[in-house]
Amino acid sequence: MIKLKSILLEAMSKLEVQAIVDRVFPQIVKDRGTGRQGVPKIEVHRDIYAQHSGIEDMEGELSDSSEAEWVHEDNAIYIYFPNMRDEEHVIRSLLHEFEHTHQDPKKHDEYRALGYDKNPYEIAAYKAEEKWKKYL
Repeated sequence: MIKLKSILLEAMSKLEVQAIVDRVFPQIVKDRGTGRQGVPKIEVHRDIYAQHSGIEDMEGELSDSSEAEWVHEDNAIYIYFPNMRDEEHVIRSLLHEFEHTHQDPKKHDEYRALGYDKNPYEIAAYKAEEKWKKYL
């Protein structure tokens, strides 16, 4: 019960996250250009399992830790608002996932086999996050 209460107090609302996305993302696109598949759509969701299954109250083992993802088949960045801590976190997540839109999805599995810390796509995405202050 204490964990749930702590999460509820720390989580950002969907409206707060959406307001940051609406303000920041157009500037990110202007600065970085479009991704390989064009400008991705951005969607803010409650839960990764609910989003992928289409079942509104679906949850799973990654529900508390999934923050954001780019899904190349949808050309979409999904942000999971309960796991966003603050404005910096939202901006970093946008920059990180938008970096993936510039990468070749065909190499994703090959690089994933290297492990997260040695994956050149993840290294580039973390480097992209370093520019977050520019978007405050």
